Amino acid sequence: MAESNAKPTVRSVAANLIEASPAQAGQWLLASPLIIYVAWFWLDIFNHYSPIPWRWLDTLLGAAFYVILVILPLGLLAHRLITSLPRVFQNAGWDVVALEPVRESEQYMVKYIAQERTYAPTTQRRLWMRAAQGWVYIEIVAILVGGLLLIPIFLSATRFGFGR
Repeated sequence: MAESNAKPTVRSVAANLIEASPAQAGQWLLASPLIIYVAWFWLDIFNHYSPIPWRWLDTLLGAAFYVILVILPLGLLAHRLITSLPRVFQNAGWDVVALEPVRESEQYMVKYIAQERTYAPTTQRRLWMRAAQGWVYIEIVAILVGGLLLIPIFLSATRFGFGR
């Protein structure tokens, strides 16, 4: 069997982007570790500085403010940032609809050029889904940044004798 030395070519294909509609429960589940960690921190700070003497009321108010001031705005902001830069983030948050046929054998060698973006109608359910999707993006960034920051910390720790 002869090997082919031909360099694969990347073909550009025009495509439309349609806002993806993943399962909302799955998105919240993926983002839950970071959301729970930030909520724990938020509620501790809220309870510490609150003048209300009842902790249960502090917790309820803190949770409501957390959803209104942190969960929704940060999730929606992250979603808007990621979906506004589809080439940088590999079309995250979008379903790609090619405007010309793409063979299965070449699907990984196609560069999609976005022609038009179509957002789904904004409803209350859609806003919550976008916030959940945004928190998944925040979680991914936190994992990647954390992994990169651990490298110098590890090297510094081993330099001073830890782990030997």
